[in-house]
Amino acid sequence: MLVLNCTKAAAEFFRVTRKGEVLSCVEAAPHKTIAESVATPVFPADVDPQEHDSIQWHWVVHCVTVKRKKYLLVMDYDSRYCLTFLATKKGDEIDFLNMFEKMMVSNFMFLANKKGVDSVEVDLAIARYNDKLTTCTFYLRSDRSVQGHLNEVAWHLERHCYEDGMLLMPNQFIEFSAFMGQFPRNAKGRSSHFFANDVFVDTWLQDIDFDDGPVDTTNLVYLSDYRK
Repeated sequence: MLVLNCTKAAAEFFRVTRKGEVLSCVEAAPHKTIAESVATPVFPADVDPQEHDSIQWHWVVHCVTVKRKKYLLVMDYDSRYCLTFLATKKGDEIDFLNMFEKMMVSNFMFLANKKGVDSVEVDLAIARYNDKLTTCTFYLRSDRSVQGHLNEVAWHLERHCYEDGMLLMPNQFIEFSAFMGQFPRNAKGRSSHFFANDVFVDTWLQDIDFDDGPVDTTNLVYLSDYRK
């Protein structure tokens, strides 16, 4: 299951008012911190964690404005790899999920190719993703360490837009994300610095197992409903 943890700025992006009613896909998180949810994951009642290899993939979603254009920064909690792309339609989580998944797979293929990963292994990794991560949910929650790294990405994005031109095309976003992933990172619980590009590719190429957690079906979105 994909878990999209939204900062306040991202939560505002997903909130719209229609006919006087405030609508949002973002809800209160089951735990105060992402680390707690990683340790004790929450799965929907109709999803067998064992059948899906007990996989939960946490991301942090942030929204920034540069020269009157909104950009979404979506950072992998574990690898700190950050997907960057133009904001989709406000309040439309399906539109967001379509773009997010497209960019996520494209970035993985780009980095795996640069590392010389066999194309068969890449295809198997993507097939495993499509098979195992079939649901998602949105929570109002961030992480101080991740936010620090997101702020760094936002700074470089703004600098690039003002000095080198706006980022507008898919290939520009992939190259920018890969560029940001070359910086050494550190995080609580890590014994040494790491590089987001390497950890992100490794995440795709290996299975991640978790123990069973409490059940929560609130605000569940099925990825199969929007995949094209």
